[in-house]
Amino acid sequence: MKLVGRRADYDRTEVLRKAEGFRSRGRVRRAIREYEKVLAVDPQDIEVHTKVAQLYIRAGRRDQAKASLTRVIEWNESQGFLDKAIAMLRVAQGVDRRDLDVYLHLAELYLGKGVEGDALRLLEGARRAFRCKRFRKEAIAVEEKILSVAPDNFRAQVSLVRLLWRAGRTYEAVDRLWQMESHWALVKNEKYWRKTRWLLCRHAPSLATGWGSFVSLFSAPVPYSPKARGRIKGEAVRP
Repeated sequence: MKLVGRRADYDRTEVLRKAEGFRSRGRVRRAIREYEKVLAVDPQDIEVHTKVAQLYIRAGRRDQAKASLTRVIEWNESQGFLDKAIAMLRVAQGVDRRDLDVYLHLAELYLGKGVEGDALRLLEGARRAFRCKRFRKEAIAVEEKILSVAPDNFRAQVSLVRLLWRAGRTYEAVDRLWQMESHWALVKNEKYWRKTRWLLCRHAPSLATGWGSFVSLFSAPVPYSPKARGRIKGEAVRP
């Protein structure tokens, strides 16, 4: 099929035939060059982006693979093909295990399909991917996303507090602990309430938080009074 007004010698069908021939024989670079001829004429050719992305991966050209996959994902999502978009995001995840946007986008698509469990399992995997110190910002974003889906996830609550503390966001970390202490007291969850009081004693050490943690071992859940909170919050937070 000749495309008038673009390149007189361009025949998409013939170019694709050559590309497929090279691909089937394992001639990855030659196949890529043929597919790129099509993309030079039509950069939005989703069929070609889908095929060439896999070849870019095999050739170790990660940035180009991610660029093609992004186009394919966006197109499938715009057309309502969520399963195909999810499949392509899974491929993108394999290309770069430390791409936070891929994890968050994939989690959103799972939530859009109503499969919250899959979204949470994915985010738990992201937690492992970003556990290193140099990925603290990404780790915080993952825990915040988990809590947006499951606000009562105690592990995520504690993990977020610790990450904030290590990132130097101490007051934000302690404020979250106050919210946790009140919540677990009000819902009468003794286990998490006592653990939260112990964390408050550790991160906002004072006579009041130390006594509050000790007393919690022998009493039913009751949140700190506003007066006690004000007194403790006025004390210096340990760096």
